Amino acid sequence: MSKIIRWGILGTGRIAQDFAKGLQSLPDAKLWAIGSRNLATAEQFGHQFNISKTYANYESLVKDPDIDVVYIATPQERHKQDCLLCLNAGKPILCEKPFMLNAQEAREVITLAREKRLFCMEAMWMRFMPLVQRVKKSIDQGEIGTIRFLTADFGYPVPFDPKSRFFSQPGGGALGDRGIYLLSLAFYLLGEPNSVTSQALFGETGVDEQSSFILNYAQGQQALLFSTLKTYTTNEAMIIGDRGKIKLADPFYRPYQFSVTKYPDIITTGVEQKTHSQKKFIEALKQNSLIQSFLIKLKNFLAQKATKTIFSPPQGNGYHYEAIEVMQCLRNGQLESQIMPLDETVKIMEWMDKIRDQWH
Repeated sequence: MSKIIRWGILGTGRIAQDFAKGLQSLPDAKLWAIGSRNLATAEQFGHQFNISKTYANYESLVKDPDIDVVYIATPQERHKQDCLLCLNAGKPILCEKPFMLNAQEAREVITLAREKRLFCMEAMWMRFMPLVQRVKKSIDQGEIGTIRFLTADFGYPVPFDPKSRFFSQPGGGALGDRGIYLLSLAFYLLGEPNSVTSQALFGETGVDEQSSFILNYAQGQQALLFSTLKTYTTNEAMIIGDRGKIKLADPFYRPYQFSVTKYPDIITTGVEQKTHSQKKFIEALKQNSLIQSFLIKLKNFLAQKATKTIFSPPQGNGYHYEAIEVMQCLRNGQLESQIMPLDETVKIMEWMDKIRDQWH
């Protein structure tokens, strides 16, 4: 693999433009070619991002022998056919999220990628954000103890347009556009659940304009997640452990800061080492309303003192972080990312299928 990795992009929509902007910040990446179903659109995109090679169809782009990897930014209903097109042409791929319309499509694409020994990854850019990586490390190191609960929401109002990707089928709806972030975050921090309960509010085009779901885990943990196209939400994430909590600030999927609060030990410290009479005395104190009120106030005060905030905005628009991961994997001969592994992509698609099955 050469020092400069040359990228081809399928699609010219907003997400393709965002990715191209991010890629321009990387000195070891080259925007080599753009493919569209319309030559004028491809040429306009090429002019905007200084791309010399423009193709009026996707088939021509994947035949370009100088392209090292293709970023697929086409509508979700085209992901399967465009991924297969690239893989059959021998091109490694980074495919925009949600990876496919369903788990079966995901399995087909991943099976072909593995058969051809070509790199493949879902473009879940959130996971590669530096602060999300730091939160993951903090949790894995037990900084807030055993995780008990995760809650996150993602929403802002979208003007209704039955032809827009938000409201059209297949692929539209709050779950596909916003819920995918919530599910991916829960998987990344808590792992795979063992059950889900979900409800949705449907609009006139039949897509979920609002959806909520609770993920239940084998060790008793839960994740409460909410996505909507109808209103603003906090767009924050909170991870609660038995020794503290972590809050990812708005927007949690591209955070500029997070805070860690350590729970203070006041009266319960060392209870297991105390005598029977001491334990009874402690329990009696805890039942006293005045003592209980005082302890709550004291805990809140100490919690404020025990909170640290890490402020570190992402560089640029943040899309270059996933590109860095792709290029590192290509140079190392890896066929998939350890941060966004293919088996996990399939599992997330399976749980999206299960959620939708509960709605019908």
